[in-house]
This record gives sequence, C-alpha cells and structure tokens, in this order.
Amino acid sequence: MLQRASWRLAVLMGANSRTYKFALGQALLEFGRTGQEEVLFAEFAAAYSLGMVRHLAQDPRAPHPVELGEKDFLTVADQESAVTLDAGRPTERLLAAAVRSMPMMVMQKFHNLRGDSAVPTPSMS
Repeated sequence: MLQRASWRLAVLMGANSRTYKFALGQALLEFGRTGQEEVLFAEFAAAYSLGMVRHLAQDPRAPHPVELGEKDFLTVADQESAVTLDAGRPTERLLAAAVRSMPMMVMQKFHNLRGDSAVPTPSMS
C-alpha cells in the first residue's frame, strides 16, 4: 500500500516541472511487468527515451522560457522524435542524451516533492 501511495505522490506532486517523470514511470512499469530484477542502464535509457518521444507526440510540452540548447535532453528528444518513432527505437543521439541526462536530472528529482521533501519509502532492512 505504501508503494502505491508513494508512486502516486511522485507522479502527481513531484517537484519537477518537466515531463521526465512520465517517461521514467512508464519505463519502470515496463520493466517491472517483466519481473526483471536488474536492467542494464542503456536498456533502461532506451525504454525511457522511446517513452519520452511517444509522450511528447501525444502531449506536446509548453515552450520553455529559456532556450536550453543542443545538449538538453528534451531539445534532442524533439529533434529526434520523428526518426525514433518511425524506427520504434531511439536514435543513437537520443540514447546518448538520455544516458547523459538521466543520472543528473530525472533520477535525482523523480521522488522529490514540492517543499523540499521526498516521497516516503519503506525501509529495506
């Protein structure tokens, strides 16, 4: 029950203001359904990237007030979305951008709530 409530808190009340959490959540659920206990980071980044471009195709993001440049993951996702969707897998450029950005952005922010708090998690002891 706590896991479901924690998941709901992260998705609905997460402090991040961009769309990363939807693609991350989708990738986590995708691998969770397979029962895999370990996933290679590149394999996870590929699922995350594909989820991101699919999400952006359905629900385009609002314009960002500051141009973030060619190294920004969402900028690359926008630029690589057509080729990625046609191929059914992320381009090498998009995958590289995901691998570069995931540890610093979404993996650090997914569980944070507004007001400098984090989603409660059960003890692993």
